[in-house]
Amino acid sequence: MKTANEITPTHLFHPGVALAEEIEYRQLTKKELAARMGISPTVLSEILSGKRNITPATAIKLESALQIDALYFLSMQMRYDYYSLKREMRDAKKAA
Repeated sequence: MKTANEITPTHLFHPGVALAEEIEYRQLTKKELAARMGISPTVLSEILSGKRNITPATAIKLESALQIDALYFLSMQMRYDYYSLKREMRDAKKAA
């Protein structure tokens, strides 16, 4: 039986995936949201594709633009980072 420390999600997804769904649900364009946030559309696209993480500053800008608590996005990013690293460390241990 696995302990709580050994249990990891079977599927990880970057918080940009959830953000992309929110944008689609609200029928916003990436350009519109980027303008509301005061960032370039390129930066937003990198977040949506998982190439760039959501920082505290970005989360606050999202909160202002979408009225979704910044801690929601930060929590998702933290969990993604944590489980990604945990998986990498487990895989490295198995390979050794």
